[in-house]
Amino acid sequence: MSALDLSKSTVPAVDARKVGLWVFMAVVTSLFMLFGIAYVMRMAMADWQPLRYVPAQLWFSTALLALASVAWEVARRSAHGPAGRRAGILACALSLAFLLAQLWAWQAMMAMDYRVDGNPANSFFYLLTGLHGLHVIGGLLAAAIAGGAMLRGAGHSGGAARARRRSRLAGSIALCARYWHYLLVLWLALFALLFLVTPDLVQVVCESVGIRPPQAR
Repeated sequence: MSALDLSKSTVPAVDARKVGLWVFMAVVTSLFMLFGIAYVMRMAMADWQPLRYVPAQLWFSTALLALASVAWEVARRSAHGPAGRRAGILACALSLAFLLAQLWAWQAMMAMDYRVDGNPANSFFYLLTGLHGLHVIGGLLAAAIAGGAMLRGAGHSGGAARARRRSRLAGSIALCARYWHYLLVLWLALFALLFLVTPDLVQVVCESVGIRPPQAR
């Protein structure tokens, strides 16, 4: 065996989908971090009014997203059996319910006079929750396309080809599980930013680390 053949046999293949997902999550994290910085900086303006109402629907939607994340993890661990497929379908259904609960929360906020144009904090709420919801929708579309293609092809393949498709389907489910865990962590961070971070807290944190806090203007 030549040195080239030996190197090929010992170096594991890199799954481009995994790399792509990590890169995508890094980009999304950077985007939301920029919005978070803008949110904190905007607090220094005199017209800022913190959100003081947390609709019950947001707690409900948070629970739904957490359950969806758990369901994807169950699907990942049982990817080669019918239980895995059922868990994946359940995870998608819970994610759709999460989106509906978010819309319900928007209605509750507007009913309490927290309109989009009422205050900068309100605008950030709708912007950040809406942007997060779009990423959930994108994940659902990717899961539906990948899962549908794999399941359709699995019934028309021989033994070796079917095994490869099953392996690829298991990889797709693992990617979905990782992405939904990420969406849950991202949502919890947004929830904390919107309802727990206040100008006073920002000032205390900045002073504790020796950074000059934003000044009200």
